[in-house]
Amino acid sequence: MQRKHFAAVLLLLSSLLGARVEAAAPLDLDKTLAEADGIRSARPKEFLGLLQQLQERRAAATAVQAQHIDYLQAYALGVYKDKPEESVRLARKIFDETRDETLKYRAGSLVANMSGLIRDFSTGLRYMQRTLPLRNRVGNRDFRHDGIGAAAVLYNEIGQYQIGLRYAKEMLADKPSPRIKCAAGYVQIESMLELGTLPKDDDLVNGVIGDCSAIHELIPLNISRMVLARKWAAEQKFEDSIKLLEDSLPEIELTRYPRLIARAHALIADFKLKTGDVKSSEAHANIAISLGEQIKSSTTLVSAYNTLYQIAARREKPTLALELYKRYAESEIAHQNDVKAKELAFEIVRHETMRQTQQIALLERNNQVLRLQQSLDRENAQKARLATVFLMLLLAGIVFWAIQVKRHQAQLQRLAQTDGLTGMRNRHFFTQKSERALVDAARAGEPAALVMFDLDHFKAINDTYGHGAGDWVLKQVGKTCSAHCRRIDYLSRIGGEEFAVLLRGFDLAAAARLAEDCRAQLAQIDTRESGYSFVVTASFGVSSTAQSGYDLSRLMSHADQMLYRAKNEGRNRVCAYTAEAATERRNAPKRSPSLTVVGS
Repeated sequence: MQRKHFAAVLLLLSSLLGARVEAAAPLDLDKTLAEADGIRSARPKEFLGLLQQLQERRAAATAVQAQHIDYLQAYALGVYKDKPEESVRLARKIFDETRDETLKYRAGSLVANMSGLIRDFSTGLRYMQRTLPLRNRVGNRDFRHDGIGAAAVLYNEIGQYQIGLRYAKEMLADKPSPRIKCAAGYVQIESMLELGTLPKDDDLVNGVIGDCSAIHELIPLNISRMVLARKWAAEQKFEDSIKLLEDSLPEIELTRYPRLIARAHALIADFKLKTGDVKSSEAHANIAISLGEQIKSSTTLVSAYNTLYQIAARREKPTLALELYKRYAESEIAHQNDVKAKELAFEIVRHETMRQTQQIALLERNNQVLRLQQSLDRENAQKARLATVFLMLLLAGIVFWAIQVKRHQAQLQRLAQTDGLTGMRNRHFFTQKSERALVDAARAGEPAALVMFDLDHFKAINDTYGHGAGDWVLKQVGKTCSAHCRRIDYLSRIGGEEFAVLLRGFDLAAAARLAEDCRAQLAQIDTRESGYSFVVTASFGVSSTAQSGYDLSRLMSHADQMLYRAKNEGRNRVCAYTAEAATERRNAPKRSPSLTVVGS
């Protein structure tokens, strides 16, 4: 499910009765606030109308009523007007200023959800940790469940489905209202779908659909239907999935929630392509892209562009297919970066929380030490010795805490510098270290060389044998080439199937020999371990400081030129940037780009 786009969903589903108001407030304004709060997710159009009336009568509101109106406005900005940044700003203001603990709790939950929507996951997690401890002071069960539900959705959104499932079950075990039951049920089945723990029968999912349908909660109802459609698709029941989603489209469009509508069209496009209905699949994919283009990292765009690319390939339109594949690849990279950003945010906030807890514990220990010292001043030398022992233990605890903090910092640094698939260094690390090494080499008058290589026909491997085989190849390439490099060499994965290594102390000939050794070893990789038998080759480009100087971008540009020369000359070879190659490159006539189709 397109989790990042549905960060505000649980807020839409919770049936909240409104913040407490002062006894002297006008009764009709209280009733309007409660009515708007009660229908804000089920009847969007009526809710927006009531909100307009409340804004017009704001001058007559008490301080808490005005903050309640602001809360509803923040909700509308994020959910219906697609302005989550403004929603976060307004909700944070309420959280900081209100004295009403119930309204503070709700505003904090809204900040957490909307921060997830704009992919500011660190802020979302921080506010969630500030909000959840307030729930024991919130008497209204529905309001209390609202914050727990926000936590469940946020943790699902960052891929922590076990935590999201735990919060969903907490709500379901606490006698939830029908709307909270619908919301918690949606989070539960989404978590179980992603964890692969949904029962084989459809009873649990249909139960959630029934709960949401009974109270006319369109957004969670149709997201639950999408969960069921995805479950059926995994069981090869594509026709059933298509019928379910197409029958639901009128209701989905009534929600006025662009991300939900886009996701539905993307799923229909994917399923229709699998059934051979290419024309209809193309139409739905284009609708999904038109609605979801503003969110570059969404799985909706990944799915829709992949569908259009496959359609163009089937129609044998190579130029269009190539352009669509580029957009698909760009959206997939953006999505993977988004996933990594979520993981990093979770680790950072977890580290901050642990550090704060340890600091509080340390302060408490220090206070204990001070109190003990006052007592020890009145005691004998034996107790003074006991105090010394205690202080030594405290020092050991501080040292242990410092070591733990340093270890977590190192883990975060490795996470930011490492390619998650192959375990190799990533482009950011390569660029940073290589630029520094080139400066040192230039200062010492030492040669250096750069080798870049790109796997041949890697897309064909993915298309023919699947992405699992492609991932296996990337890992094997990293292991094979690492064996030929020194510890001081920066062998890195800098793109999808593109790698580079800076060789300090190597001239052009030595670097070319190393590249040739790597090329030969890659061709010897036994791919049967992946479950398939095929040949792995790569094209290499080599440049050196003798011809290209000590500027990294120039070295990479010349190596890249030689890499593509190797590609054009038949692949599986090494081309080095010599003075003759540079002259030949400048004098060579320009050729039109062409698309080579690789067979199995």
